[in-house]
Amino acid sequence: MKQVRIILAMLMLVLLAAQPVFAQADAPLTEIELSKFISDWPATVQWLEARGKSLESAGAGPALYAMFAGADFSAFLKGKGWTVERFGYVAGTTFMLVAYIAFELQNPDMLKEFDRAIAEIRADTSISAADKASAINSLEEVKKSLLALPTEAKLNEAEIKLVRAKYDTLKKILATD
Repeated sequence: MKQVRIILAMLMLVLLAAQPVFAQADAPLTEIELSKFISDWPATVQWLEARGKSLESAGAGPALYAMFAGADFSAFLKGKGWTVERFGYVAGTTFMLVAYIAFELQNPDMLKEFDRAIAEIRADTSISAADKASAINSLEEVKKSLLALPTEAKLNEAEIKLVRAKYDTLKKILATD
């Protein structure tokens, strides 16, 4: 389990450092894309390693950015049917949500309390819409900080459901890298 946590932490670094490379207005992750990512991720890691690139040794910053920014990587992804931008969105979203779900599984009561508080605020008719939005936003930000997610991360319930359904498979492919 410790190895999985280390990998999840590294993957979160990948997500955070690679955001400028993968920035775009993205459509939500689909089940087809997630299945394709699961299929293509091991080959992607092998491709990187064959070129002497390692997610673990890259750390964060310019070295990591360069790993995902080259024309050779773009060509590799194109051969797999991806654009760099879409692969980046799918990978980043998947990594973030795997970490989110891992935390959720380890701390189920804490997240349920946040979700319960948010539901109560939404249901309270005595609170103005602006105050509801502000309170919910504050709770979501605290929840994200506890999960070590960037505050600009958008948690999409449909994407969480997709990743949750394939969590065990994702954990396996991420743990074997």
